[in-house]
Amino acid sequence: MRLSDLATAAATCALLVLSVGCAREPDAPAEPTPVSADIPSSSEGVTSRPTLTAPHLQPPSQENEYTGGKRSKVVFDPCTWIGDDAVARAGLDPASRRRGQDLITEYTFLTCDFDGLHWNLQIDSGNASWQEDLDKNGEISEPLVVNGREAMWVRDPHLVKTCDIHVRTRVGFVIFNTTRTFEGSEAGLERCDGVLRIAEALEPSIGAEN
Repeated sequence: MRLSDLATAAATCALLVLSVGCAREPDAPAEPTPVSADIPSSSEGVTSRPTLTAPHLQPPSQENEYTGGKRSKVVFDPCTWIGDDAVARAGLDPASRRRGQDLITEYTFLTCDFDGLHWNLQIDSGNASWQEDLDKNGEISEPLVVNGREAMWVRDPHLVKTCDIHVRTRVGFVIFNTTRTFEGSEAGLERCDGVLRIAEALEPSIGAEN
């Protein structure tokens, strides 16, 4: 079981728990994508609100040889649920949107990556429980509230350019994992400067029902 592999495979700080094998989707070139009014339905029967519909942004199936069906499926997909306006408000480049290394095992994490001038962002939406996250990261975390949602800062002392905010959801939690860019360092930003603003701009996309 190794959720810590998610952090290594996805550029430092998923800082999660667990997992055995995984089905990963390859990265695809990013390109601006219009928002559609269609409401897609996945093969698992989960329907969501309107999403971005470019084929290369779509999440993988959450059914494979590794998933056991004991956990709720992840509904909030960060690559297709977050609109360009929210990404821009967070200080990131909407055109940089690209599918990350999704993790589909006993635990599922859907991943999307964005670039910005001072920060690059990886968002992981998963179904490992909030308690499992606390058990893994409690010693390096600090309680936080993001737009009324239970959350926590996670600051790995060994990763001096990264800062995470984890927010609780109905099926698990979402990680906003920021990595300071060279330009951010040159601007004199500390590791967590501006990170709460990013989380506050993007958290509403999760949806109150999640």
